[in-house]
Amino acid sequence: MTQDTGGHIEGHDPGEVQGDRDQLREVQEAQAACEAALSSLHEAQRKVDSARSWGTYDTWFGGGLFSSLIKHDRIDQAEDYMRSVDAALDRLRRELADVHMGGVSLGGVGVGDLTRTLDVWFDNFFSDLAVQSRLNDADRRLDAIGQALVACRSALRDRHIVLAYRLEHGRDPG
Repeated sequence: MTQDTGGHIEGHDPGEVQGDRDQLREVQEAQAACEAALSSLHEAQRKVDSARSWGTYDTWFGGGLFSSLIKHDRIDQAEDYMRSVDAALDRLRRELADVHMGGVSLGGVGVGDLTRTLDVWFDNFFSDLAVQSRLNDADRRLDAIGQALVACRSALRDRHIVLAYRLEHGRDPG
């Protein structure tokens, strides 16, 4: 394909070419949003894993007040990252809407203040198990979201390849 001096691809409707360029830009924005969500997700997973490790020590090895406080500090950090994941997913949903693709949903970590109070001050086996169970649930949710984001990244990459090919060759690949 050749381009004339006006930047149009020879033999193609300038409106269609501009639409493909606009769509490619939107796909690139969605790809950036997806990568940001994956990055935040990985950080949240690291913090949840750390909290789970401290929770295992606290539950099964009699960690006491000190390990409970460290565990809850890690939970607080994980919740901060989960809020970052939520914000990144909100941005991704907006970008995906621009390219007519479905969104991704996310819940919270789910460790409430009452559980924290019981766990830190009464520090018994049952409160430790309750917190550990919530951390395991959060870890499973993060894994599911990670799988959805990887699938989204793949679909966006495929869309990007098709649009770039169409812009270069004036037709769909295949």
